[in-house]
Amino acid sequence: MHADGHDRSTVRDDPAHPLDLEGVDPRSAQVFRSFRRAARLHRHLMLRVFAEQGTPPGQAMCLRIVAAHDGATQREIGERLHLAAPTVTSMLKRMEKSGTISREDDPADQRITRVHLTDHGRALDDELRGVLAARVGALLDAMPEADRRDLARLLDDLADRMADALDEDDAAPSATERAADGRTAS
Repeated sequence: MHADGHDRSTVRDDPAHPLDLEGVDPRSAQVFRSFRRAARLHRHLMLRVFAEQGTPPGQAMCLRIVAAHDGATQREIGERLHLAAPTVTSMLKRMEKSGTISREDDPADQRITRVHLTDHGRALDDELRGVLAARVGALLDAMPEADRRDLARLLDDLADRMADALDEDDAAPSATERAADGRTAS
């Protein structure tokens, strides 16, 4: 167990137990493993950064969204975080209690609640962004600029492919819809 409470075996890949992706080109499988490892380590690093600042990760992400979209509705925040409405409501209550956000009824439609950062919330967001910027700089600034440019291009391409796959999945009828239409999944 590491001092931060994380078992290193969950952070580092075990080469004796590689992910076997039958039927996938070996180079593609290697890229997938590397991407998965980087994503997992990124998650652990962000959890540590937020924990060092005493901010739960979900609240830190919510804070970032409200900072970028002041006056967003609870529904919009939930959609951006991919969280259910009760989870967002609970998180916003805790954030309101800690003084980082305020919730106000929309003057044009009392059914809508808008979320705003408080001065304390803005200060916390600035602090978190500063800590994050220092970590990003320490990790990436040492890489040659050409490598960073190539990495950014490749990751953007991968992200675009993932977004396209999600869009295709969203456009395809679900198994429930196919069953209702009398079609079966094949």
